Amino acid sequence: MLKPVRKGLPEDEDGGGEVEKLIKSAGHQPSSKAEEAHTVDHKTVLAKLNSHLLWKFFALTVLCYIDRTNLAFAAIQLNKNLGFTEHIYGVGASIFFVGYSICQIPSNLILVRVGAPLWLSVLIVSWGIVATAFAAINGKWMFYILRLLLGATESGTFPGMWYHLSTFYTDKEIGVAYSYVSAGTALSQVIGAPLAAGLLALDGWLGLAGWQWLFIVEGIPTVLMGLYTKVSLAESPAKASFLTPAEKAWLQQRHAESKAAKTMAGVEVSAWGAVQNWRTWYLAVINLCDSTVKYAIIYWCPLIIYHMVGENMPHTAGEAVVPHDALVALLTALPFGFAALFMLVNARHSAATGERRWHVTIPLAISSLALAGLAHTMEHSPSLAFLSLLVATLAWAPNGIMYSYPATFLQGAAAATGVALINSIANVGGMIGPYLIGTFKHSKGDYSTAIMVLSGLSAFTCILTANFSEPPELKMEKDASNKKSHDMAV
Repeated sequence: MLKPVRKGLPEDEDGGGEVEKLIKSAGHQPSSKAEEAHTVDHKTVLAKLNSHLLWKFFALTVLCYIDRTNLAFAAIQLNKNLGFTEHIYGVGASIFFVGYSICQIPSNLILVRVGAPLWLSVLIVSWGIVATAFAAINGKWMFYILRLLLGATESGTFPGMWYHLSTFYTDKEIGVAYSYVSAGTALSQVIGAPLAAGLLALDGWLGLAGWQWLFIVEGIPTVLMGLYTKVSLAESPAKASFLTPAEKAWLQQRHAESKAAKTMAGVEVSAWGAVQNWRTWYLAVINLCDSTVKYAIIYWCPLIIYHMVGENMPHTAGEAVVPHDALVALLTALPFGFAALFMLVNARHSAATGERRWHVTIPLAISSLALAGLAHTMEHSPSLAFLSLLVATLAWAPNGIMYSYPATFLQGAAAATGVALINSIANVGGMIGPYLIGTFKHSKGDYSTAIMVLSGLSAFTCILTANFSEPPELKMEKDASNKKSHDMAV
């Protein structure tokens, strides 16, 4: 059974000597907080970490999701050009997550062994090449194979970024830090939507369809970012050239102290320990349900909006109108802009108040109600349906907070394995969500039934999160000491 981490280990207790030995064995001598304060400004160090790490990982997240989900925009033309049914599209959107889920754990274990700069760059360059190759699709089987390969090459990106951040940030800081990274999942749609609108408008230029331009133009920058990651990303605090020697020592010192305290408290450190820990599996189920809803929205949002607006726009002869495909792509940007805003505001408020549970549960409950409203209004009131869709993106609000949980009961190889396991199971939702909507749309002729299922699943996720039990002494405290995360200069 998992033992809680004790917040303090008095020097006169036996455990104090053990912690000091563990810290010394890591190559650091313990120093007082007063000494640290004289040599290192904590906020300055965090600001440096943010400026070096977060923008790179945010950019990777945006590229990752653009390459993963640009299919949703391409489908407006691609399905017509290649004769793909809703069922073929749903299978193709879903099969990505077969390769993605299978390869996550081995990918993260490789990253721990060879380092983040090398392994992340290998993954990024590989997925960029595969993403660009989508322009050559000529049938459903090539479509399926490329989606499978894209999932395999992208698989280690998010657990790898999370693990790398955990070597620089504490478990209290990583929630806010990861929120800024994961905000890219929503903002990728805000950036990708107008970009897709422009690229789809190139339909026919140089003999290529608009959807082919979409894959080519959005795939090449990913390859370049992968090469840049190799030469620019710091492998560890000790090798971070942007830090002074004192700042490096401080980061290593606090990491060693945290590791020692967690080790003494029985926190899981082995890969097998993470697999055996019930909290790992509980969070995996929560994230599975949550991802099913979000991926369904991501992959079908343009087509749902297309359905709501209507497939034909009335206009007078000779009147210049915005191409309908481009209009749909632009409208799709709005819900995901709200999603990114919800995510960042919620994460910072959680850090400021020292509360996690209700910052996860309440947005999910509201999202569930909004999805139900969308299902009941989309056929007769497009305006109300679109408003419901905007509110439903509150499903993204808990993202960073949910990914701060694993750091409270896992560390080292256990954290790498546990997060990869959680993420791999969660992304099975990427298979279920798109396939669910495609199947219901094909059999029922509308989206309402499928969206009601998503509403119920969001409500179930809400119940699970409300009943999740954090390690008792690792619960976020509602005092000023925990507001350091809120003060991070991002």
